[in-house]
Amino acid sequence: MAIYYNKNNCNSPQLCYNIDIMKKSLTIILVIILLLTTTLALVGCKQSFGAKNVREQIESNLGWHTGGNETCVYDVFDGEVNVGTYVSKMSYVYNKTVTITTSNEEQNRTIENFSGYKFETEMSATADGKTYERRSVSYTDLNLAPKLCYVQEKSDSSVETITSYDAKRINATFIVDGAVSDDSVKYKTALMNYDNSYIYQFARTTDLTSTLSINVATYSVSSESQKVSKSTFGVTYLANMTASVDNQFLLDKEVAEGESNLTSAIPSYCCTFTSTNSSLVRGTISCYISAYPLKMQDGDKFASRAVVMIKEGKMTYKLKSIEYSYSINA
Repeated sequence: MAIYYNKNNCNSPQLCYNIDIMKKSLTIILVIILLLTTTLALVGCKQSFGAKNVREQIESNLGWHTGGNETCVYDVFDGEVNVGTYVSKMSYVYNKTVTITTSNEEQNRTIENFSGYKFETEMSATADGKTYERRSVSYTDLNLAPKLCYVQEKSDSSVETITSYDAKRINATFIVDGAVSDDSVKYKTALMNYDNSYIYQFARTTDLTSTLSINVATYSVSSESQKVSKSTFGVTYLANMTASVDNQFLLDKEVAEGESNLTSAIPSYCCTFTSTNSSLVRGTISCYISAYPLKMQDGDKFASRAVVMIKEGKMTYKLKSIEYSYSINA
């Protein structure tokens, strides 16, 4: 049998007093829980990382926006064998007309009054009796959102891909051994969207701790068909890693007496990209980002968060040299 007590008609003054104390205590507890929940929610919001935070990371930790120019040269290894060279460049562009040139003049593209970043890569490698060449040029806004990207690959055939991004669609033009075709796919601009031509540069512009989900344009190309699609990649970081390269670099860090900050074992963050809805051609890909600014032993300026090593399946790219400077007319 349930017993109910009415404060206005209570048989025991002591019992009624205890009930009042319990009610007040419960109210205080509920208020504390509400405050804790609100505080945790605010902390969670501060720790979240999104596309709008990229520019803040660049300006706070990389300094590209002040007219930075960076050139990195890598040795490419197939296992233990040096098979080629990879070059990666970054430059800041302010209010200029930029053009992408292809093998078909009618497919050249231009952006007027462009301000943002230009990323370039060039690789030449010979493995398994075949020579593979790849060149890319990409233009992004100050948040690293892609605007216009170009990739040319040469091996058994020549494949060029020109990708532009409008408000709702990713538009790709393919030039395969001279033949031109087009394809497009919808995407949401509110999400974190990037182009795979500069994916390792993007890895440097996060907080280096968050687990992220990004959308990347990927391509399926054969002599019969050419398609563009968007793939979702998980991005994760591991701290306190070491990238062992062949050359020594000078780190901008304090060291104990008797120790040297000139080293080929670079303290790093390891960033790994894992596809969640498509298979990668080269398997898992990752890059190692220096935890400290570094430069060549005789270098002028330190470069922040340099990519010191890249792993694509059995292929490994190791940083050989780096040069960082500022453009006077940026």
